[in-house]
Amino acid sequence: MTFAEQVPGLTVRYQRRTPQLQRLAEAVGVVLAGRGGARMLRILNVRLSRCTVLSQLMRVPLPPLVTPRVLGVDDFALYGGTYGTLLVDATTRLPLTLWEGRDAEQLGRWLREHPGVEVACRDGSLTYRQGITTGAPEAVQVSDRFHLWQGLSRRVQDVASAHRGCLPAAVPPSVRAIPHRSRRPRRTPGRGGMPEGCSRPSRL
Repeated sequence: MTFAEQVPGLTVRYQRRTPQLQRLAEAVGVVLAGRGGARMLRILNVRLSRCTVLSQLMRVPLPPLVTPRVLGVDDFALYGGTYGTLLVDATTRLPLTLWEGRDAEQLGRWLREHPGVEVACRDGSLTYRQGITTGAPEAVQVSDRFHLWQGLSRRVQDVASAHRGCLPAAVPPSVRAIPHRSRRPRRTPGRGGMPEGCSRPSRL
């Protein structure tokens, strides 16, 4: 029980840090997470461990979810060969939600619960195409630049592999025999058997 009067905006009950310091730790934690945030705060003369920075980060309330007009759908890899699904607002590049697995039914359910998606940007997965078709049939499905180049490179590689037998065999380069040359100085006859490399500098 405390008998000190609380000043609104300056102190908070049962806290060891001021609201300004908490907001600073939260802002740094959002950008740099735990270890990097602790290093940055140490430069600002604030001694907090990475666990404390992560604890402050977990207290930050999530912003309200606004259904984007352009939705990005892609998968990501977890440990052990497990994949998950990531939804991103393609306009603001902010992540919206993620879940484990690549399920078309779950993607369609999310789209039905959040109507308003006009453009869905996805990869070449048939699973995501089915989920978008069932959840938002009016949305236009497009592919991003990375997956377009990836699909084009794979197609070119397949065509080149299929027609590899039509190409003439490469002619091996001709190898010319190089005569062996000894690195030892040659002996010049008529000069007392002195090596040629020694006679020239001495003018003998």
